[in-house]
Amino acid sequence: MKGYKVFNPDWTCQNYQYEVGKTFEMDKSPVICRQGFHFCQKATDCFEYYRFDSKNKVAEVEALGEIETEGNKSCTNKIHIIRELSWYEVLDIVKENCSVDFSGTNPNDD
Repeated sequence: MKGYKVFNPDWTCQNYQYEVGKTFEMDKSPVICRQGFHFCQKATDCFEYYRFDSKNKVAEVEALGEIETEGNKSCTNKIHIIRELSWYEVLDIVKENCSVDFSGTNPNDD
């Protein structure tokens, strides 16, 4: 299952060091909010859990092990960090999935 994950600027998350192109695995079953590698199936959902901050890293990931999903959050015991998304890509994804209609608005109409 493919998804998205947000990391601190140094590619850490919950004191765990990640690296693009690598696979990480644990020998325990995933449990949402307790253990495992957490991710979201939709990039926009990540920002319910992390600040929308361009200093953070956002990556496309693939869950390769057991997967547990609850609401918009998923967790696995084996995850592959496929690639880093540029912030232009992140902004495009968020804009595509945004439920706010900006058409017909002009910030200069005050």
